[in-house]
Amino acid sequence: MLAEIVLGFVCFCFAIYLFFCGIAYFRLAFGGKKTPSAKTLMPPASVIISARNEAVHIKNHLTLVLEQDYPTFEVIVVDDCSWDSTLTVLKEMQKEYPRLKVLEIKEDEVYKHGKKLALTIAIKSAQYDHLVFTDADCFPASKNWLMQMMETFDEKTEIVLGYGAYSNGKGLINKMIRMDTFRIGLQYLSLALGGMPYMGVGRNLAYRKSFFMKQKGFSPYSQIPSGDDDLFVNKSATKQNTRIAAGKDCITLSEPKKNLKEWMQQKRRHVSTAQYYKPSSKFILAAIMFYQYFFWISSITLLFFEKFRFIALGIIGGYIIIQFIINFKILKRLGETKLFVYSLLLEWLLLFFFYPLVAISNLLFKQVAWKT
Repeated sequence: MLAEIVLGFVCFCFAIYLFFCGIAYFRLAFGGKKTPSAKTLMPPASVIISARNEAVHIKNHLTLVLEQDYPTFEVIVVDDCSWDSTLTVLKEMQKEYPRLKVLEIKEDEVYKHGKKLALTIAIKSAQYDHLVFTDADCFPASKNWLMQMMETFDEKTEIVLGYGAYSNGKGLINKMIRMDTFRIGLQYLSLALGGMPYMGVGRNLAYRKSFFMKQKGFSPYSQIPSGDDDLFVNKSATKQNTRIAAGKDCITLSEPKKNLKEWMQQKRRHVSTAQYYKPSSKFILAAIMFYQYFFWISSITLLFFEKFRFIALGIIGGYIIIQFIINFKILKRLGETKLFVYSLLLEWLLLFFFYPLVAISNLLFKQVAWKT
């Protein structure tokens, strides 16, 4: 009787996985890039970056944003209370690039603010309605990044979700960070294609200024330290107003954390906002997490029952084959093919080591601010 129950659980989890494949993952894996239609907009754009103590990254990366192959755009960088040479570097670059607009926020001894204030000030000062967001430690993968983000807009589009990757490097932590980023991208890009957008990342995100104002900006969750990207999308995105930009040329790249402790702090900050998602989003994410954990636990358990061992092996084999096909196609589309060989092992490490560690850490320790 116990064996039959475990088998039923395995089949149920596998069915949930196939359901998400059908409505979401296959669309991202096998859907081709749409060519611009007659209704595609090519509007002037404002690229917005918030920077705190980012002098080194600005020296290394900002030129790649300023020299995008796009007819009309401005780049707004907010120096958010930096105490390094960020402002000096920006002022020097401004002499060479007239499209660079520099704003400065000074530290207030009484009122402490987060990233949302810096972004709001930049948004209000933006000259154009179409806004594209990235971070100071990010750089576009090509000179066509801005072009492809803007090509994704049409008359009905209010939000465009892009993919923000991390640079390839040596070591297990680098591979785990990149795999974690891929898994997150797989979910939010696929579900957006399936008509269920629930988040975006501030490293590569676009929306209209008029839409931001209509949604009352970040005010509905201004008290939350993070969430300038995912909470705004979760609150505002719909099947009708959201599209994705997913391709090698329209991604951004960031330098990943160097060790487990730094990554843990970053991850804790990122996941802390999930509790504020809409109930429907939380249900979908819980269902995805449910089938991932319980599929592996129940299917491995089923292997210990001799009469169902071959069935268990067949289901596990089918899962792995489908997952490898999906991973290969989407990793290739997002320029992450070097992760493919390690993808299954990295998935297990994330599911059964890192994610539980983050969850326990968030229960035991106070949340951290966006940048100190």
